[in-house]
Amino acid sequence: EVTALLDLSSPNRNTKMAPPLPPSPVALAFPHIQWDPLGSLRLTAQETALLRMAETNPIEYTLADSRDASMYARVLLKVVAEASAAASPSGEVAKLTEPVDEATAMGILDADPIGVVTHYAISKLHSIIAHLMEGSAVTVASVFYVGKEGILVDQWKALLRVLNKGGKGDAFAQTGASLCLALILVTACPSQQSSAKIVDGKPVKARPTSYASAVEPLEALTTWIVSQLKSSSGTTVALAIPAMTATMTATEARAMFASSGGVKYLSRQLRSGGRKQSAKKNVEQSKTGSASVQQLYELTFCLWTMTYELNSSYSIRADFAKDGLAVGALTDLITIAPREKVVRVALSALRNLATCTSDVDPGPAGAPR
Repeated sequence: EVTALLDLSSPNRNTKMAPPLPPSPVALAFPHIQWDPLGSLRLTAQETALLRMAETNPIEYTLADSRDASMYARVLLKVVAEASAAASPSGEVAKLTEPVDEATAMGILDADPIGVVTHYAISKLHSIIAHLMEGSAVTVASVFYVGKEGILVDQWKALLRVLNKGGKGDAFAQTGASLCLALILVTACPSQQSSAKIVDGKPVKARPTSYASAVEPLEALTTWIVSQLKSSSGTTVALAIPAMTATMTATEARAMFASSGGVKYLSRQLRSGGRKQSAKKNVEQSKTGSASVQQLYELTFCLWTMTYELNSSYSIRADFAKDGLAVGALTDLITIAPREKVVRVALSALRNLATCTSDVDPGPAGAPR
């Protein structure tokens, strides 16, 4: 029954789909963006023309050629970089938490065009990556990694800059930027590499990617994700969940997450969130905060994926064993039972904990097994 819900046998999926990105609160203003007056973006006439062409053509057409797809992606990253530098911390877009109607979105476009184009560029980047991951002949690697060695493009820094704004950034921009960056970086992880991919029933040779060029950015992203998990605010934690879920598909990213203290902070969030759900359940049985339950499920899913590193890593086993925090959080979830899907994933994580071995990495001499 559990495997009917999730592919619980392997977090390293060969066929991947990009985690969804919720629509921008100002998505209805996107078709009305006028690029020419936005001089602060420092776009060339060719870049502006490319943005307009991409709007009028289907995404499949724009991404059909690797060179065209790369140019389009880099223009969008430039928009993110320039808009991030020019954006006002008190911009109207950053204050939004819910979608607005078209009339309101148009008013916000007039008041804060830089904020709107930031959302636009991040939304389009996610669309590009999602399309490339669905089985296009053009790949994430061929668009975001360059040269014979497949080096990560320098423009990735624009996405990290959005994250480093901290409280000055807005929720959609940070969630979208972190998710896009995660999907780009995970592509270079050796555990995600294959000699070929199947497109239209035919094998297509995979482009080489340099994992070395992605290590430092992946470490920076992991540090940001863990910093969000340290927060007591569910809203702040939610910013990092899509990116965290995306990185969990790669063994290398899971190891980085663990070395940054991720298991401890993830377990703390689960225990805290479980207790809040228990309090809600006791106060009002008929109403359960669906958003909080979904967040619990996604956090539990991430902790479950970490249990697949138990057999190969003494340090990760030690992280799970420390203070009994992870086991306590999982058993609390089963007791509270906020939703069946949460219970199923928690049970699967506990099963992995109960059956792990120390054969591959026994740890230091005299270490408990």
